Amino acid sequence: MVCGICGGTAPVRVFDRAADYVTGDGFEVWQCGVCGSGWTAPVPADLGRYYPVRYRQYKPAVAKVLEVFYAWRVRGWSRMFEAPGAVYEMGCGNGLMLHMLKGMGWRAVGSERTEEAAQVAREAFGLDVRVGEVEGVFDLVLLFQVLEHVAEPGPVLAGLVKMMAPGGKLVIGVPNFASWQARFGRAGWFHLDVPRHLRHYTLQALAVVLAGQGLEIERVSYVSPEHDPFGWVQSALNWVDGKANRLTRFLMGIDRADFWNVAQVGMACALGLVAVPASVVSWVAGRGAVMEVVCRKN
Repeated sequence: MVCGICGGTAPVRVFDRAADYVTGDGFEVWQCGVCGSGWTAPVPADLGRYYPVRYRQYKPAVAKVLEVFYAWRVRGWSRMFEAPGAVYEMGCGNGLMLHMLKGMGWRAVGSERTEEAAQVAREAFGLDVRVGEVEGVFDLVLLFQVLEHVAEPGPVLAGLVKMMAPGGKLVIGVPNFASWQARFGRAGWFHLDVPRHLRHYTLQALAVVLAGQGLEIERVSYVSPEHDPFGWVQSALNWVDGKANRLTRFLMGIDRADFWNVAQVGMACALGLVAVPASVVSWVAGRGAVMEVVCRKN
């Protein structure tokens, strides 16, 4: 077995069975001993059944909290440029970030994997969201929480590089397989998210992939207030609960309220008192659960 990132030939199976919290199916996770990247095996022939209608569609209260953090993140991206330009987001979800950028004066285009998913963003914010390949030249290209869903990152990145304007920037956000949270959660790590996450990146592995496409890393950040503390909470709950990501399922509306779901909300509030400082310390140490990398053409 050969690592698809660096070509290493001595991978190690780190998890015999990591469970999908939607279907209950089990998957192996392998890791390269050279670059530290991981991958999910086997890759399902049809990934559609692993993406429920409510995937990433949280209840209004949770969505409002995420909106506050996303607004902070989007303002940071916009400040990298002297003036608004054209932005493209691959895998834009419900289109919230593109909607925010459009409100700042950016010309926004997004894409999604299915017509049904694209229609969600169109109806929510009236955005230009397409299915499949997108053509154009963009000053800002976003690949936020998407690259880990791609089995072969090289061709995807090559296509995005061609779309980048001179002086343009590519922003990538992925879970950090070398994070403290990943080590703590192991097969029950919230951000492992098999089989939707086909690749599991370390910074070293991501740098190899980017260099292969002529991209240079300009900045790396591990600060993720919208994802990191919750990742600690859900990973901790997975240690003591036989049902994977029970709290996440409830907050997405997959499951209805019952005693155990409500109880987990209470436990999550208590765990948050530890999760927040743990996240802050991991950010300072460069071991946060989510990496954001800003790249430019070399």
